[in-house]
Amino acid sequence: SRALHVSQPTIREALLQLEHAGLVTRSPQRETVVTRLTSEDIRERAALRVLLESEAAIAALPRMGPEEFKILDQKLEAIHEALAKDSYHEFVAADLDFHRQIWEFSGNRTLAKVLEIITVPLFAFLSIQRSRVLKDLAHIVRSHDPIAAALRSGDATAIREAFRQHIDSSYRNFTAESAAEGAQAPPNKPGN
Repeated sequence: SRALHVSQPTIREALLQLEHAGLVTRSPQRETVVTRLTSEDIRERAALRVLLESEAAIAALPRMGPEEFKILDQKLEAIHEALAKDSYHEFVAADLDFHRQIWEFSGNRTLAKVLEIITVPLFAFLSIQRSRVLKDLAHIVRSHDPIAAALRSGDATAIREAFRQHIDSSYRNFTAESAAEGAQAPPNKPGN
């Protein structure tokens, strides 16, 4: 609190909000540490994302007209611009923003909240891990384009398949890398 020039209750409230968002974990000893996801945690969250996010997209279809597709195209363009600039943090923010827009278009606030709880810690944890090892974003292709194309098709099967492929490919390599690194990783310590 001294370093940030804020009161301790402000820090406690911020930590509670971060805990609620799944970004930190509090232990019985009252330590607070940044959430670390295991390969199994990542697989579980990815599987839930495939199911829930594709259903959110299907629910969004009747609500999506030319204006909504224009908004989605703008979100997609932000992803492409971040990739072109090789800006990893901008890419992650644009990526999450694209997905959140689809959740919002579903009109199902509960589903959007559940996806937020599942996805934000996953994005945060993987972003930290990936930003340490990625040298450039050249290997990331336009992986969100098939999602937009599937939405435009209006075909529920194509939408489910686009999300399955996108989410599976996003996490498949990382879970393999994570499993290999996990054997060498030091235990989680406060402040890490």
